[in-house]
Amino acid sequence: AVTLDGKTATAAGDSRWISGGASRLHVHRLRDRIDAILVGSGTVFHDDPQLTTRLPEGGRNPLRVIVDGRLRCSANAQVFDTTQAPTLLAVTSVVPEEKLARLHARGVEVQVLDGPDGHVDLVALLRLLGARGVQSLLLEGGSGLNGIFLRQGLIDRMLVLVAPKLVGGADGYGIFAGTGVARLAEALTLEDVRFTRFENDLLIEGEVPPCSPD
Repeated sequence: AVTLDGKTATAAGDSRWISGGASRLHVHRLRDRIDAILVGSGTVFHDDPQLTTRLPEGGRNPLRVIVDGRLRCSANAQVFDTTQAPTLLAVTSVVPEEKLARLHARGVEVQVLDGPDGHVDLVALLRLLGARGVQSLLLEGGSGLNGIFLRQGLIDRMLVLVAPKLVGGADGYGIFAGTGVARLAEALTLEDVRFTRFENDLLIEGEVPPCSPD
């Protein structure tokens, strides 16, 4: 969800709530249908989300996948409560085993996936999930991880909820962190674009060309 001026959070990190109740209900219905949901350590650190499906009629919880190469997240974070839903934590080998022991004890699955740049190897992570039958993965940010996924060509589809709110200023957070394209002609243009209105919010949905290589 973004504001009309493209912010996913204020400079202080406040993002609750950009979108309205009807939009948030749609997101929970989406969570009910997908196989897994993925966030980075920043989202867990700042928001402490549950990443569960909360619908009036109930629903199923997807597998929660946390990318945290250096294990910044607290072991007490809500996503590590596996009585609510299963959780897979992707880290790198720099994390000492003793830091992982408490998470193992809570039932969290840990995968060590070293990438060439010292970060978690996202392609290896997606292949691992695919081998387990995960066919749909919802990436819910934040901007740092979103930017890496975009630059590596790992996003197939975008769903952006635009709310009629203005944060103002040049600070705050956008959807993607990092360096973007230099020329507008290089920008990605979504294909098969659809629009849906949820009260005062507008959902823009489209395919990102080309699709993921694997």
